[in-house]
Amino acid sequence: HVSIIETHGPGGAMPNFPGIPDHHYVTDGEAGKGLLTKREVRLVILSMLQAAPLDIGWDVGAGCGGVAVELAYWNERLNVYAIEHHEQRLGCLAANRDKFGVVSNLHTVAGRAPEALADLPAPNKVFIGGSDGELPTLLQQIWQQLPVGGVLVASAVTENTRQHLLAFYQQRRDASDAMEQATQVGVSRGGELAGQLLFRPNLPVTLFQWSKMSAA
Repeated sequence: HVSIIETHGPGGAMPNFPGIPDHHYVTDGEAGKGLLTKREVRLVILSMLQAAPLDIGWDVGAGCGGVAVELAYWNERLNVYAIEHHEQRLGCLAANRDKFGVVSNLHTVAGRAPEALADLPAPNKVFIGGSDGELPTLLQQIWQQLPVGGVLVASAVTENTRQHLLAFYQQRRDASDAMEQATQVGVSRGGELAGQLLFRPNLPVTLFQWSKMSAA
């Protein structure tokens, strides 16, 4: 028996390259908004993490899953654990996992870090996008767990979060146990006002990356 399926429409139903447009995600806000790491910032995070086959990644404070989904989608041999405690965002995260077909290598973890991390496989790539006030503890705990060669990336929008990351940045410099990188991403997206093009700025996001060079 042979079945022939004739497809219609413009195609491109699934993405072909990293940087999935925001409006494709299910979020806890209007299309393309809500607690979702925006496309331009997400691309920088992905490049900082440099996920490879057989890596184990954690996305702590995963929100609606922008980073976790792309990590899992572009590398089916990478196992990603997305940790989130907010009930509505967990629902969005699960919906995006199903929508993009990453059910085999994206694992959702309901709970608050650091408690929710206790029984997870040890990671070598970690992104902290949200910490619910536990950032100093999370940074220290995750750094101890990372193997040599592991990568930790964290983001900050508020000044309080940025100061916590700056303090950890200085600790790592003093300990000489990491290669560090700090980047601030400021994105303005084009829109219209009275029929004219203008650019509306998003809040700048500060990203820190640490690559572990030696054991503690």
